[in-house]
Amino acid sequence: MALAKAAEPAYGIARLIGEGYGKSDGKDQTPIDIQYGKLAEWLGVRKHIPSDWRKRLQAIQAAASAEMKSLPADFDQTASVSYFSATEIRDRLAESAEKRMFGGLKGSAGTWDKIVKAYEKQNVHLAEAGNTLIRNVDFDIPYFKKQAEKTQHQLSDQEHKHEEYLHNAEAATKEFKQECAELGMKGSNIAKELAQLQQQLPGLFQEALANLSSPVIAAAIDHYAAFTAYAHSATASAAAPEPSTMLPQLHAVKDRSLSQSSSPDHPISPSAANVRTGETPGIEKEADESTSGVHSEIQWDIADVAEEPSAPQQLQEAGNDDDDVGVGADIDWDVALEPSTQENASDSHGADAVSPSEDADISWDIDITEAAEEAENADLDTDASQSAPSGLQAESDAHGQAWPESVLRLSEDSSFRTAFLDDLHELSSFLLQQIQELKSGGHEALATAAPESIQRLSLSSVQEQSEAVNHLLSNMTSKKVKQLVLIKTSKQYLTRLVRALEQKAGQHDKFLRLARELQAKQEEQERALRSNAPKLLALVQDTGRIKTYVEQAISALYGGREINVIGEINNVI
Repeated sequence: MALAKAAEPAYGIARLIGEGYGKSDGKDQTPIDIQYGKLAEWLGVRKHIPSDWRKRLQAIQAAASAEMKSLPADFDQTASVSYFSATEIRDRLAESAEKRMFGGLKGSAGTWDKIVKAYEKQNVHLAEAGNTLIRNVDFDIPYFKKQAEKTQHQLSDQEHKHEEYLHNAEAATKEFKQECAELGMKGSNIAKELAQLQQQLPGLFQEALANLSSPVIAAAIDHYAAFTAYAHSATASAAAPEPSTMLPQLHAVKDRSLSQSSSPDHPISPSAANVRTGETPGIEKEADESTSGVHSEIQWDIADVAEEPSAPQQLQEAGNDDDDVGVGADIDWDVALEPSTQENASDSHGADAVSPSEDADISWDIDITEAAEEAENADLDTDASQSAPSGLQAESDAHGQAWPESVLRLSEDSSFRTAFLDDLHELSSFLLQQIQELKSGGHEALATAAPESIQRLSLSSVQEQSEAVNHLLSNMTSKKVKQLVLIKTSKQYLTRLVRALEQKAGQHDKFLRLARELQAKQEEQERALRSNAPKLLALVQDTGRIKTYVEQAISALYGGREINVIGEINNVI
């Protein structure tokens, strides 16, 4: 009994081993999973490939690359060298190659058969297949996919950009035509048409000044003059000055009295003021009617000229006064004393002349007869200019349109135009101030002492006057008027405007050119996308075939056991 009990544990252990805990019988069919990125390492650890497989693989590929150059013309000599391409070449050459006595291939087919066997020796081709899977899955296939996605995205953006270019071309043409329409030009010859636009300026001023003589604006001017005179007078009953002295340029344009419209506050430029008379600026000539054209006096703009004795009179007084000879002798007039001069002086002045022994008369280089004749001619020219057309009017008549002198002055004389606008701004500001005072009731304090013309003024009438003046001011300062004035007065502005319009005119062609270039680029990218699609498909298919071949080859090494190459490769193929 004791021996039997002692034998039971041994029997039990032997039974347990026999039931499955013993050594494996080699018929295990559990699948083997191998990461595609570690396939060569997996084969090396299990001694299925030699440790120097990389060096052997390089030698085999070098021999295969050398043989690729001697292939017939119907073979692709630029294809990459691999075990699968070498096998394909050998099979194609074997179809027409001669065989040896023992079944070996001759010639080029035999050489490629040796290369294939070198690949298969010690499973070097499996290590190469592992590297090919890594390159295809990690690099080549993602590159083609990303390139295709990038190209699709670029094509979509370029499609929108192409439509934007076409829209911008249409908008540029529309903007150019609109600006040309605002300037009143066609746009076919920009520089010439802009230079001709200056002729439109008098017409615009004529339209703007059409309402200047209206009763409303006239009432506004009279109200301004009356209120200004009342505000600056010592007593309320003081007589108001002439309205033309308040807003001189405004009155000048309204009353067509431009030749007498200058004032100290708004002086007219000499060149424009003397267009009609032809006088020289700075000197005023005036004939003395009492002397019947014999004597002419020149005004040197020196105060109290009549009160102080002239230089010849001082010299005469110094020579006649025996007590003050020393004073007269101290004055050196830088005049040489000649006998002829002394005789002429004694004959012309008689008893009042300076004695020859004392001093001589001073020659002022003025011909009295010629000065008188010039003064008379100036008066005649002034009278004639008032009845005959001025030089500006004559010029405008040459263009087929006779403009009023006020319009031409506003077109030609920048200083007069500025002074006229200053008067309009001053009148507009005055009326706005009057409206504010009438609304706030501050005008009532002055109403009791103001003249009747100011007292009976109502808020509605002042508002009406303000609107009329502002309307005239807006017409005089419109965008087109400003542009024409700048075109006429500034060559730099004209050059910049011509350059800007030419640039806008070229925007249409520029955007169309960009649209054509973009369309050509789109077509090129579409061709590249279509050519890359078959390459990507062939690469995916080759990767799938290599994976299948590797799984079958390793399965043969393990007696038909199932082998699975796993990882990202399954998502790629």
